[in-house]
This record gives sequence, C-alpha cells and structure tokens, in this order.
Amino acid sequence: MAEKPQTKANFPTPPPFYKHFTKDNIAKLREIRKENGVSQPDSDDSRSADAKDVDTATLPSELRYLIPPPLPADGKWRTFGAQHDLNAPDPSLEDAGIETLFPNDPSVKLNPQPYLLSLARSLLTTFLALTGTLSEDPTQYLERVTDLKTIVTNMHHLINQYRPHQARETLILMMEERIEKLRGEIKAVGEAEEKMDGIFKGLQDKGAAQATEQEDGHAEQHKTANVGDAEKQRQRSAWDALQAADLDDEEET
Repeated sequence: MAEKPQTKANFPTPPPFYKHFTKDNIAKLREIRKENGVSQPDSDDSRSADAKDVDTATLPSELRYLIPPPLPADGKWRTFGAQHDLNAPDPSLEDAGIETLFPNDPSVKLNPQPYLLSLARSLLTTFLALTGTLSEDPTQYLERVTDLKTIVTNMHHLINQYRPHQARETLILMMEERIEKLRGEIKAVGEAEEKMDGIFKGLQDKGAAQATEQEDGHAEQHKTANVGDAEKQRQRSAWDALQAADLDDEEET
C-alpha cells in the first residue's frame, strides 16, 4: 500500500505546549505566585528581564511553559532555523554584493523621495529596454533582468532605511492626535461646566423671583387685612354713635 504524500504547510504548526495555556493552569500559576510572594504581572510582556519569578523546576510540567524564558544574554535568538542578533549592524547592499545606486550619505535616510523617484524612472526605462530586447533577441534578457533586480533591491533598501524616521513621525502624529483629543475633551468639560453654571444661576434667579413674589403677596394680604380692620372699626364706631343717639332721644322723651 502506497504511503499518502504529506502536505507541506507554508508555516510550521504551533508548538505542542500551547495546549498547556488553559484558564485552569493560568489560575494555578497565579495562586502559586501569590503563595511565593511573587507579583502577578499584567501580561507576560510587562515583566522585566530581572524580575523575580517562580522557579520552573518546582512547578508541574504543565505549568512550566506558562513562564516565559529569560531574555538571551547575548542578544541572539533563533526562529524558523535562522539566527538573529539585536546587536548586529544593519546589512548593507555591499555586503550582499549588490551595486548601490544612491549616495552613501546620512541625509538620504531622512529624505529618500528624490532617489526613489529617480530609481522608479530607471525601473520603467529598464523594463522598456527589456521588452525591446525580448522582441529582438530573447536570449539576451539576463542583463536587463539583473538590472531590474538591482534597481528594485535599491528601492527596498531606501524604504527600509526610512522606516525608523517614519516610525518616529507616526508616533509624533499619534501623540499630536492624542493631545488634540484630550484638548477637545477638556473643552467639552468646560462647556458642560458653563452650561451647568448657567442652569444653576437660572434656578437661583427663578427662586429669588418666586421668593420676592411670595413676599409681595404676603405684604398685599397684610395691607388688605389692615384696610378691612379699619373699615370694621369705622363701622363699629358709627354703630356705637347711632346707639348713643337713640339712648339720648329716649331719655328726653
């Protein structure tokens, strides 16, 4: 029976220890850290290189992979079979055996646009020359293709050199947008404060007006009551005078 051909994946499969990253195991590790007096980081990336952590030798096998390994002391690490070095200088075109088509000047890193435009024009010209060569003698294509590769590699190198400056400018732009957003929020808070002050002042004025109206009403009622009392007193005096006059008439009779 013929063996089934194995399918080759474009990317490697995840390492088998990813199965240990479960909620239960994370909770167990958090409890062990708490018992050993080790602070629990917000994330594995937030723990510094010299931060104290639980000794992996004392942990069960399913919990050992939950603690990230220490950072490489020499700054070198390996991924997908290739070794990387943080301290290694940036590779140059000369190291790769490729001709450099732009000046070797620090200003080029900060302003590569003119050279990129020039290389783009050269790329189009070389491509047109390649099409002409293919129409006349297709066997002579190699020189033009090599020129195209050289031009494209130089363009990529210029773009990669510009990335640190681009990252700084992007960070500056993000910070400026953040500042503008905070200023907008502060302005909105100030406007809300002014609005609330206006509402409170309006309520105070309305309350004062109502209090004045009530005082005026009480004064008017008091004045009306005084007028009524005076009228009653006048009527009572007139009645008393009439009664006195009647008594005098009776005595004379």
